[in-house]
Amino acid sequence: MLSHWDIAIIAVYFVVVLSVGLYGGRNTTNNQDFLVASRKMPWWAVLLSIIGAEISAMTFLGVPNVGFGGNLNYLQFGIGSLLARFCVAGVFLGAFYKSNCVTIYQFLETRFGGGSRYTSSIFFIVTRLLASGVRLMVAALGISVILGQPYWLCLMVFILLTITYSSIGGIKAIIWTDSIQCIIFTSAGIAMVVFFELHIGWDRILSIASDAGKTTLFRWEPESGTHFWAWFQDPNAFVLAFINGFIMTTAALGTDQDLTQRMLTCKNTRDAQRSVILSGMIGIPIAALFLFIGLGLFAWYQVFPQTPIAMVNGAVDADSVFSYFIGNVLPVGMKGLLLAGVCAAAMSSLDSALGALSSSASIDLYRPLTRHKMNDKALMRLSRIFVVIAGALLFSVAFFLRNQTGHLWLAFQIVGITYGPLLGVFLLGLLTQRGSDKGNVIAMLSGAFLSAILLFAIRNELLNIAWTLIVLFGVCWTFFLGLCFNKCPKNR
Repeated sequence: MLSHWDIAIIAVYFVVVLSVGLYGGRNTTNNQDFLVASRKMPWWAVLLSIIGAEISAMTFLGVPNVGFGGNLNYLQFGIGSLLARFCVAGVFLGAFYKSNCVTIYQFLETRFGGGSRYTSSIFFIVTRLLASGVRLMVAALGISVILGQPYWLCLMVFILLTITYSSIGGIKAIIWTDSIQCIIFTSAGIAMVVFFELHIGWDRILSIASDAGKTTLFRWEPESGTHFWAWFQDPNAFVLAFINGFIMTTAALGTDQDLTQRMLTCKNTRDAQRSVILSGMIGIPIAALFLFIGLGLFAWYQVFPQTPIAMVNGAVDADSVFSYFIGNVLPVGMKGLLLAGVCAAAMSSLDSALGALSSSASIDLYRPLTRHKMNDKALMRLSRIFVVIAGALLFSVAFFLRNQTGHLWLAFQIVGITYGPLLGVFLLGLLTQRGSDKGNVIAMLSGAFLSAILLFAIRNELLNIAWTLIVLFGVCWTFFLGLCFNKCPKNR
């Protein structure tokens, strides 16, 4: 049960977030304001919002569980991720600003044609619904474990609160609230590190973790040996982790409207580039912070073995260790602060998904496919309606996926099916003069289909290769198949 102090902390959090969202989104009078803030957002707010969107409840609750049950190998992804941000800044953002697009899929129509745009938008919408549904599921499950409340109720509260400010203030409200929430969940993570220092001491924690083999950062060789096939089997081997971090981040920041939309709100290309590069330099230490919380959890249960721990079917529930610890072990005040951190991490990624899904559905699909002429106020009203629809769909996906396990990697695997084809077609448009609209559709659909078959075979142990290779396969398949078609008749 929550104490009065914990309840007060949560109440203050919700009041602050709603107030910032409603105030920050004031004077949203047209659809350009609603979708890209008329390109007037300061770069530092965009920077914080990128971090807020990337560090979801998946990171806040999932990464400590990875540190608890594994080691520090997860940070290998960050090296490739940081390099990818320079690629996005140098190759993608300039082209997007030059084309003056509201959604990044408009760039593909300018370069190739409507088929490429529609296919990419549909890929994004389906993938974002599934991936953000997993994120929302993790957050709602965590809050349900902490509070002992029904899962559906926690899910409903998240959706309704986020829809409220997202549908009123649009991207401006989303960016300002994400900035505040980034500060909140980072502060909660730091408070957790201080808590372990006061009760155990980090020298002792690192000693315990080191003896258990949990401080290993790099895995230079595959776990199963150094024979040729082994290099394709271990997703945590440095080479595969680096490649996956680079490709996944390039796809996320360069081809996913969820994260790219906020970069398009900057005043110019230089501000957008600054925000995306610095987000990696700050985001990696934050990810490390939550991994070290996992080491602290592991040490806690060695020092205080009588402490209750999350269990399922007689075994430790690896997906709920941190949530259970927050709800059943932390003292008064700390529990409320960490609960606010969970909410902040969840809502900062949920609101951005709502905004991106709304913009893509209204701008990329509804308007061009219906050919229905609408004035600006009608367009903004339509965008708000799509925010509500996206919220309802995310609720349904999260509720349906509530019994899935391995949450952190499940989200990566889902987006891997379409991130490869999306990145392949964007690279085709940015780096070459070849390609055709019809050819792109064929390449993307076949790439996603084959990637889905690969994931099915890997998850069902029919094929023994690392799942991180799926997105690399999708990129190569789409890019090289697209190259086989004639030069695109449209001008770049």
